[in-house]
Amino acid sequence: MSLKVPVEFLEQLTCEIPKIFSLRGPSGKVWRVRLLEMGDGYYFENGWQDFVIDNFVSDQDICVFKYVNENWLQVQIFEQNGCEKESAFEANCSQTSTTNCSAGRWGEKAVKNQGKFPIFKGRASTMNRSARCWGKKAVKNQGERLGGPLISQRRDITAEEENMALDAALGFVSRNPYTVITMRNSHVYTGYCLPLPRSFCNEHLPDRSQDMTLRDPRGEVWGVRFYFFMNETQQIGQLTTGWRKVSFTNNIEASDVCILELVKPDEFQLHIFRVVEEITPLKRQRDI
Repeated sequence: MSLKVPVEFLEQLTCEIPKIFSLRGPSGKVWRVRLLEMGDGYYFENGWQDFVIDNFVSDQDICVFKYVNENWLQVQIFEQNGCEKESAFEANCSQTSTTNCSAGRWGEKAVKNQGKFPIFKGRASTMNRSARCWGKKAVKNQGERLGGPLISQRRDITAEEENMALDAALGFVSRNPYTVITMRNSHVYTGYCLPLPRSFCNEHLPDRSQDMTLRDPRGEVWGVRFYFFMNETQQIGQLTTGWRKVSFTNNIEASDVCILELVKPDEFQLHIFRVVEEITPLKRQRDI
């Protein structure tokens, strides 16, 4: 199992090309991976398989590698829907020994272009056949771990009921900033990430990713991850890790309308306006 590393990326490093890289995944754990020079370029080899399996990397996932310092890389993993892979935030390193990163190691220094950090992207589908096979195994493990897609047991709904739920939400008033979002299938049944309107993010949320808390209508407090990403063409702010547990526990369904009220700089109050007031518990696909 291997992943080709672009020469253009390696040329941006201020040190000699390392033989060993330390990859810090979304969970904060560190994997050691050997870089080998072959006939047509450089490849991550020994240790890369461990990273793929431990982080549940699948065929269509995209890994973004950011050079931090010396031989250290920060890795983000995105699923095909653009959301960060939730299971990767809980990944544990299976390697027998790793090195914990310290603040000094992760000091953002020693790169060219006055602080513009070299970045490269690798799609899992560009790995060799062995890697893709492991990716399929990882997807199966991830599905077993997270329970897979959810299936609605709610009765059929009408357009009038949908409009009534939206009208009720639009009647909400608060002195705090808030945003109104109509739930889609990808928010509550499969993808489990919740994109936030760009205008709301620009005005009220930081231009960086951070951990936040979310209080549901019953008063239960949850930890969620606000993920922020910006490049030359797009700016994305969304709730990723933790949102699945919130939506499943509160039985939020497609077409329900949610209001996220920002009661503190790092805390949301969740309000739910249901299309059907009677709750019929969601089921995991594997249980049907």
